[in-house]
Amino acid sequence: MLRTLPGRIAPGELPTLRRTAARRALGAVVAVAASLATVTGTAPQAAAADNSARCPSGKLCLFQYGQYKGEMKIVPSSQATLGAFDNKASSLVNNSGKWAVAYTGAKYTGGDSLLISPHNGAIELSGGAFGGTFDNKISSMRVATTEYEAVQGVPWMDWYRQPEEKRPEGLPDAARFGDLNNDGRPDLLERAADGRLWFLSGIGNADGSTKGKLVGSGWNAMTQLVRHGDYNGDAKEDVYARDRSGVLWFYPGRGDGAFGARKKVGGGWNGMREISAAGDLSGDGRRDLLARDTAGKLWLYPGKGNGVFGARKLAGSGWNALNQMVSPGDMNGDGKSDLLARDGSRALWLYAGNGRGGFTPRKKLPYAWPSDEPVIATGDVNGDGLSDLLRPIDYQAFVYYGTGRGSVGGPNADMLWDTAPGVRVF
Repeated sequence: MLRTLPGRIAPGELPTLRRTAARRALGAVVAVAASLATVTGTAPQAAAADNSARCPSGKLCLFQYGQYKGEMKIVPSSQATLGAFDNKASSLVNNSGKWAVAYTGAKYTGGDSLLISPHNGAIELSGGAFGGTFDNKISSMRVATTEYEAVQGVPWMDWYRQPEEKRPEGLPDAARFGDLNNDGRPDLLERAADGRLWFLSGIGNADGSTKGKLVGSGWNAMTQLVRHGDYNGDAKEDVYARDRSGVLWFYPGRGDGAFGARKKVGGGWNGMREISAAGDLSGDGRRDLLARDTAGKLWLYPGKGNGVFGARKLAGSGWNALNQMVSPGDMNGDGKSDLLARDGSRALWLYAGNGRGGFTPRKKLPYAWPSDEPVIATGDVNGDGLSDLLRPIDYQAFVYYGTGRGSVGGPNADMLWDTAPGVRVF
């Protein structure tokens, strides 16, 4: 994929959108992100193999002249200035597995930019290509392992909480989750397209830009990632992950956004279409797990309080009509953990927990919830003690504040979103 990013947008200016003032009124961000996505693609032109082959395998190369002739510069990483190659490239080759954005200005600025996908190959800039926009006009390049980082300049998604959005003290267990570092503020985990897992605390820098903490790499080996509070009784939020072989792993939280040594829960979990850490559904004070199998049966795995589970119990049948389960905590204010599920008609249903491992008759929530977009439960986002929901729409995520009566209010712009396949936020 090769896309021109039009001059009126200037992707080099996009990082400023992460500042606090812009974040609180993100209508402009939506317009910017949407226009980036709709730019017409331009295919690379054919090139003589004996010239473009000068660029080694796995490298990103700039060439002094068209047809991949003249001096060659290898660009191994982001370059705020191209030095002697500033405004002197007339062709390029991307044989690397990285994304790149070429800017017409220094320090990732300028009126025009070119987004280059991994292994894009030879790209001619001279001879009228791109209307002459980039021929001898590239002054900086940002290089990254994900498209989002190449465009935005940081590898993590925007997530910022104002200081007043700290959750109230004394929330019941059903409502107290989504806080991995025990600071009273909601946070997120983001698995990026390259498999890196980021802890997003919601705390910003002095200039309003956001912070991300790297938890680790290789998390794209996991096919399911879920969290919902403390599962081993140490007052720290934990995570469960299922790998490709069907093994379910327990990652005990350390209370700082990272995890201790993982513990094997068991194998054979590939028979489950979906897993959801649902909180305490049975009313025994221990948090439980729900799993929907390929036959449409819903199973309750009662927690033992040490990260593993007792013998499973059938919680329902006919769940194949539902394509996502979401564990929001307490949505209706009765102090019991609930479940949300989306059907194929874009309806989101509340299954209120009865405190005995079952549910009361379901209730439909407002709005349409498309099946190609996740519904994310992070507990209380805005510090009012009520459980909320997040949902991405194109290049932005919106928060739907819970009413505390089993429903949600209208969407509010909340953060930029990485639309790449494999991205998981929870």
